[in-house]
Amino acid sequence: MKIVFMGSSTFAIPSLRTLERAQYDVKAVYSQPPRKAGRGKRYKEVPLAEFAFSLGLKVEQPQTFNDSDVLTVLKSYKPDFLVVVAYGLLLPREVLEIPKEFSINVHGSFLPFWRGAAPINHAIFNRDSYTGVSIIKMSEELDAGPILRQEKVMLDHTETFGSLHQVLSEIGAKNLLETLVNIDAYEQVLQNEKFVSYAPKIKKLDAKLDFNSQASELEARIRGLAPTPGAWFEYKKERFKVFSAEVVEGNGKAGSIINENLTIACGKKALKILEIQKQGKTVMRVSDLLRGFKFKKGDNVNQSSH
Repeated sequence: MKIVFMGSSTFAIPSLRTLERAQYDVKAVYSQPPRKAGRGKRYKEVPLAEFAFSLGLKVEQPQTFNDSDVLTVLKSYKPDFLVVVAYGLLLPREVLEIPKEFSINVHGSFLPFWRGAAPINHAIFNRDSYTGVSIIKMSEELDAGPILRQEKVMLDHTETFGSLHQVLSEIGAKNLLETLVNIDAYEQVLQNEKFVSYAPKIKKLDAKLDFNSQASELEARIRGLAPTPGAWFEYKKERFKVFSAEVVEGNGKAGSIINENLTIACGKKALKILEIQKQGKTVMRVSDLLRGFKFKKGDNVNQSSH
């Protein structure tokens, strides 16, 4: 079975590792080109490309598939399957039709819920009672193909993006392997369009905390953005990232600090901030930050012109 693997983020690493350990014939790994990263804005390989290079695999990094030379190279690998996991590039029909069999996608949600780029974040934001992983046969429409296999994961509302991402990436790898081993045994189940929801990519401003919202909504947003990119607010023109918080009783104008231990009034109830990161510093407990920095009761956060 000849496979061309396509992925970019860390979510794809367990799937590629599993295929390698099971000694599948991975002809090439397609990954996004290096990106500028960090303070120096140097080019850095995306995580999956770095991992594939470390395994000594052939790595291709096209900018686009709207290029006949790129398609010629892909066809030259004569894959039976394309396996796509968190690649981040939309694949045109011409690409999906290249494999002898078909193209398979590992998606981090219980489809048809949360199609799109950020399913893990949105399942946490929405306080869903469960999410999961779906192995689908790819179609041209984003994450809309028939389901080959799924596994459900119950949520208890303590998950962060980081912890759930880790769990789902491993479950995705296991289900991918089981799908390939029993590829002829699966019935393709069409997705129920009635239940489709979308999980758009997280933009910078999505991470800014809006204290007019309910405290429970903000608590979920903080978990869904931790550890990266990190939810944030501004105080005295400085940005503070929040990594954990709890919902507490409390009233006040939304965004106002209602005690020195950094409890902030919300549209409904209040949010006690537990873990925080001041710009340029490491993540710490709020109690440690308060030894050298004061939040004044009655002050408002997010009042600077941003």
